[in-house]
Amino acid sequence: AAAADPSAGADLEAGAKIQKKTKKAATADPMAGADTETGAEKQKRTKKAAADTSAGADTEASAEKEKTQGGKARKAPALKVPEGPIPRSATPRAAAVDGAISAIHWNVSGLNGLLNKPDRLELLRRLVEEERPTVITFSEHKLSQDKLEAGAKSLTEVLPGYTSAHWAVCTVKKGYAGVAAFVHDGVAVHNVRLDEVGELHEGRTISLELDCVWVVVAYVPNSGQDLHRLGFRSETWDPALAAHVASLEAAGKPVSLIGDLNVAPLDADIWNYMAKHIPKSAGTTPEERASFARLVGAAWGQPAEVQEPYATTLVDAFRHKHPDATGAFSYWSIRAGASPGGSNKGLRLDHALVSKSIADGKAGLAVHDCQLLYEYAPRGDHCPILLSLKPV
Repeated sequence: AAAADPSAGADLEAGAKIQKKTKKAATADPMAGADTETGAEKQKRTKKAAADTSAGADTEASAEKEKTQGGKARKAPALKVPEGPIPRSATPRAAAVDGAISAIHWNVSGLNGLLNKPDRLELLRRLVEEERPTVITFSEHKLSQDKLEAGAKSLTEVLPGYTSAHWAVCTVKKGYAGVAAFVHDGVAVHNVRLDEVGELHEGRTISLELDCVWVVVAYVPNSGQDLHRLGFRSETWDPALAAHVASLEAAGKPVSLIGDLNVAPLDADIWNYMAKHIPKSAGTTPEERASFARLVGAAWGQPAEVQEPYATTLVDAFRHKHPDATGAFSYWSIRAGASPGGSNKGLRLDHALVSKSIADGKAGLAVHDCQLLYEYAPRGDHCPILLSLKPV
């Protein structure tokens, strides 16, 4: 009766009669019983409904993600963080070619630590002997100006044939950052530009002009554990780096950019990309990944046309040669006990980027190979990265 007439609960019937009528109506139609609830009951129900609003919204949203199988609705399972070792895709080496120009970069996390550990020093010697790069570069050498001469002398002794040495040193803080580049004897260096990006005076970049290409080594600022540098890094540093590269390209030669760029741009570059903390961690924030995407002319999280382009567009040489590689990382946390030969739970933070004209083979050079040389860092932290360019 109440369902047919919403005002029926307001009729002034005798106590026993209205109770019998209400009970009967509620049994026939649950909504009718709701019309006759007391004010206290209604207030309690309203309060509970308000408290459950967000839960209802979550339920409705999650329902859209459900998949139907066998006539029954089933929620798609959430991605789980892998527990075992992360498999690594094969990235076959290209055969050596005459006239190739190669550059290697290695974040050594303190040059003194490298020089004072015989096993790591032997790995460096082996790296140079086996790869024989045109240019070998280092980041995070951490040498201050007063210790540069001694450190440079020690490093030169283990790099025979690389007497053309160039250093960018942090002048605002001791034992911090810094990059270095060593050029093989007999290779002409026409111009050297030190620490010209970002006005930090932290020794972050070296740009070397060779006969047919600029080689730029960069150590991009880390956003910090509390992300205090995230805004500067993504809004100031990254555009400034792109502008610097564009200015070199405008002078008439293509550019290869190699270094620790402190960003893992794709899910495939992050061993636990599905973990909740990833968007809030330095190197894997949406801002850093979107900034890298802008640098390589790709979309990340939004249509490409929405993104304001940087001053130049480069090509990720590793993805250019190995587009589908997974488990291919350049950094493993020693603190977390990760290593390339163990769990392989890492990130790809070190990169080699090239001008589009090189990627297209229209600059007299083409990408011949790009490799993450994890065998030279068996216990982790950063491994060297190799870029090889061939004449065309």
